[in-house]
Amino acid sequence: MANKVGLTDARIAGVKAPAQGQIELADGIVPGLRLRVGASGIKTYILRKRVQGKWLNVTIGRHGTNFTLANARRKARDLLVDVEQGKNIARKEGARRKGSKGVGTVAELYEIYLAQQIEGKKRSAREFDRVFRKYIEPELGDRIADSVTRGDVSRFVEKVAFERGSETLTMARIVYRHLSTFYSWALTRLENLPYNPCRDAWRPKKSIPRDRVLSDRELAALWQAAEEDGYPFGHLTRMLILTAQRRGEVLGATSDEFDFKGKVWTVPGSRAKNGKANVVPLSAQAVTVAKEVFLAANIDPDQAHSQNALLFASKVTASNSVSGLPKAWKRIRANVDEKLGYEAAHFTMHDIRRTVATGLQRLGVQLVVSEAVLNHQSGSAMAGVAGVYHRHQYTNEKREALALWGREVLQIVARYPPQQS
Repeated sequence: MANKVGLTDARIAGVKAPAQGQIELADGIVPGLRLRVGASGIKTYILRKRVQGKWLNVTIGRHGTNFTLANARRKARDLLVDVEQGKNIARKEGARRKGSKGVGTVAELYEIYLAQQIEGKKRSAREFDRVFRKYIEPELGDRIADSVTRGDVSRFVEKVAFERGSETLTMARIVYRHLSTFYSWALTRLENLPYNPCRDAWRPKKSIPRDRVLSDRELAALWQAAEEDGYPFGHLTRMLILTAQRRGEVLGATSDEFDFKGKVWTVPGSRAKNGKANVVPLSAQAVTVAKEVFLAANIDPDQAHSQNALLFASKVTASNSVSGLPKAWKRIRANVDEKLGYEAAHFTMHDIRRTVATGLQRLGVQLVVSEAVLNHQSGSAMAGVAGVYHRHQYTNEKREALALWGREVLQIVARYPPQQS
């Protein structure tokens, strides 16, 4: 007996991408509606209809949270009504394709770009794809690629920068850069586009590098506020203070990265921003906080290597990191001001990293060692041929530096008790 439903949300979620080529699944509710799944895993709805003796294929949209099976069925039904009324849906769908026959939309070209230039070739592939799906595709995805103008790009990037009344200049610059890189590749395929539309388009100026460093009093208040906030965000903050690693690297830490016998935490290259693994020696203070994190996450510290569990996991989905960080950071910052007795100048989580680096310098730690702690690949000692020989030379020096810093942090905290309200 034939399946009268064909497509369901559960079936779509469970369908696996073919090793090569593409597969199609037919819907049993709306005639002609099909789901096409490519080797990249992208799922696209199409409508296949025989009109005047010829088969017509119309791309309806890509399956995702913003375009579900229900949306596809609704749009397919509308197109079928147009066919019954004698309308040419091919012309209707391609009305903006004048002079662009065979070019395709931005979204269609992107799939080729993704397969040829991004997937398996760039370490930032996942982030690149996320930016495209979230920002570029909803605005420009259905535009014919060679119809996008410099003005279109300017208006789009400006929207990203100032949407909802909140400036997101950094993301606007990232979106602009990704779109420009895409068009640099696509330009050779676009006969009717004389130049990259991102060229000379508006985008926010590059931000001035931050130089905010917390004072000892502010650092003490932050530590105290983090202690009170507890797991997960308070512990996250204290780990940032004690290890000087990046927020994402701490937030995404897994239990098997920790060796409490050797007192080290190894951030794998796959999670490090620069792609280089970093051995982070754990001070006595960092060991204490890390074990608290393990216990709060219901993980036995003595069995760290036998598990691969996120230390800061979401309660909803254990494979995802905990959410709600912006709200928690706002809460911790408010507590810092309360402990200080005044409103401190704005600082971010990333400023903690700069504060630690400054503190290490104050303690007399050599610059090359503090750079190694931060897993920076800059400076003459880590550049060129020298970097090959110095790559693994500073574990002991890092251990001494972070031990000094751990003791310094507790001394600072003791020196500046919270202000009495």
